[in-house]
Amino acid sequence: LWHYRSRHESLIAFSNRQYYENKLLTFPSPNDLVSRVRLIPVDGVYDRGRTKQNPAEARAVVAEIVRRLEDPVLSRQSLGVVSFSSVQQNLIEDYLTEVFRERPELEERAMQGIEPVFIKNLENVQGDERDVILFSVGYGPDKTGRVSLNFGPLNREGGWRRLNVAVSRARSEMLVFSTIQADQLDEARTGSQGVAGLKAFLEYAQRGRPALAITAGQAETTAPAGRSERSEQASLAARIANALEENGYQTQLLVGSSGYRIDIGIIDPDRPGEYILGILCNGATYRDARTTRDREILQQSVLKQLGWQLHQIWAVDWWENPAKEIRRILQHLEELRHRPQGSSPEA
Repeated sequence: LWHYRSRHESLIAFSNRQYYENKLLTFPSPNDLVSRVRLIPVDGVYDRGRTKQNPAEARAVVAEIVRRLEDPVLSRQSLGVVSFSSVQQNLIEDYLTEVFRERPELEERAMQGIEPVFIKNLENVQGDERDVILFSVGYGPDKTGRVSLNFGPLNREGGWRRLNVAVSRARSEMLVFSTIQADQLDEARTGSQGVAGLKAFLEYAQRGRPALAITAGQAETTAPAGRSERSEQASLAARIANALEENGYQTQLLVGSSGYRIDIGIIDPDRPGEYILGILCNGATYRDARTTRDREILQQSVLKQLGWQLHQIWAVDWWENPAKEIRRILQHLEELRHRPQGSSPEA
């Protein structure tokens, strides 16, 4: 099963690992070296006894909305807010209304376009997507410092499904505002899959991909290619990567989090948070893939839409003349590094 919606693999990696046993085949992005799911810690208090709201967290979310609406670049991205509860949703709406009353021009920006800003909760966000999602957990320590494991809809039967929907609403970025940290959630005190999922998600938002403990071996179990081709490609990729390292480039093998990987990612020397070029090592089995259309969609259409520049290496060409193939890659890299700003040459 292929996943096409997210523009950054890190946005679906948690759900893929936690709920789909890593069976979703997702596409790595050239700027996925830095996770697009980030934790924003908030020093707040959850009013467990009365309002069941977290004012500090709500104000932090509204401040981020205002910051993005004020920025001429960030305001081009559509924006949505998801809270765990309807009462936290209401508080965020109230605070934002106060801001809009004082600054009506911000409300105009928020409501313009085909995707205006929305504020929803776990129960009613299904089907909605935005470029950027601000996620307000709301729950946290009360004024005595005690953390309750009652998370409303999350504790109910199937609560994990609500969490899964909520954390997969972003196309480009998700910011997780939370007063509670993963290590404050004791799974031993509850049998709720939803609470266990929240703990894992908070850890992922804080630590990124290392929190998922995804290994190449685990990814292999869902990869569409056969074992012999994977072995051939791994050997070929390692040799190419070593040759590129000797020429001063930093590389990463098996770029991606699911069963679909780019064999080699070459890190951009001028923008270390991005890959400048992806190398696809194609063995004999690749030529016999299910359909030519599948290959075209995967490598040319989807990956290029995500921003990848790609370079294919055929195993037979490499073994015939490895020095020539390395020269071709180095020439491609030089062309990419010296291209005019904003241009997108065909790979």
